[in-house]
Amino acid sequence: MRFAASPDLSRCGPALIFSAPILIAVTLYQFPGIVGFTGTKNHGSLIQPARPLESIRLLENNEALDIKAFEGRWTYVTFSQGACATECSERLYKTRQVRHALGKDMERAQRLLIVLEDSGMPDSQLLEVHKDMRIAKAVEFDKWGSDFELDNSLVTEYIYLVDPLGNLMMHYTPEIDGPLILKDIQRLVKVSWIKPK
Repeated sequence: MRFAASPDLSRCGPALIFSAPILIAVTLYQFPGIVGFTGTKNHGSLIQPARPLESIRLLENNEALDIKAFEGRWTYVTFSQGACATECSERLYKTRQVRHALGKDMERAQRLLIVLEDSGMPDSQLLEVHKDMRIAKAVEFDKWGSDFELDNSLVTEYIYLVDPLGNLMMHYTPEIDGPLILKDIQRLVKVSWIKPK
């Protein structure tokens, strides 16, 4: 006797295969003793449960930028509200150094600056230094900004990490140094085999 495969299982199969590397990576990140994966304490703060950013609306070069922009890469998200002054530029520099320090795995990470106000655009000097960074303007931020809220408020001073499936899963406070952020992403990249298409 033959049994037909459940349609629901058929649809879920590809999604499970694609998401498995991220689930494994985050699990090993949280529990570094599993299967011999050793490491120090996590330096970023996990956001649990991870938050899908399906409702995010952005404009990059006046063109819509949706959730697909996050697929396949670990994305460091920073915000700029008002002029991108010292603290803002320090966040950009920190994520730049972390990404470049990944070496051969550099293309598995990207950086995104979300501008909340027109005055938040980096000046020409900063843009020259951060050519590899994507810059997008928030659209209807009041409708999706809560996805980034921690304790009911958006902390623009934080660096946020989005996984390759488009889920917000971690944040870093300003006092966390770049080398510590690097250790975290090196661990995540090591145990996740999803790569950019």
